[in-house]
Amino acid sequence: MGKDTEKILEIPTLILVGAGAILSAFLFHFMFKYAAEKNLLMVILTALLIAVVSIGVVKGIVYTYKQKYSE
Repeated sequence: MGKDTEKILEIPTLILVGAGAILSAFLFHFMFKYAAEKNLLMVILTALLIAVVSIGVVKGIVYTYKQKYSE
């Protein structure tokens, strides 16, 4: 692994990624549930929520990295 990757892989980052993965898994579950019910609006809304969670996790990782390693 590169030295930047080794710096990022610490406890707060792993907790953030883990929480994002769990939340995304629940949202995927509900998205497939709504797809089985043929509810297009809720499928689109849950897909948007998954995207928001992903963006939030990435922004959190970047914020953590900048706080710890910016000069």
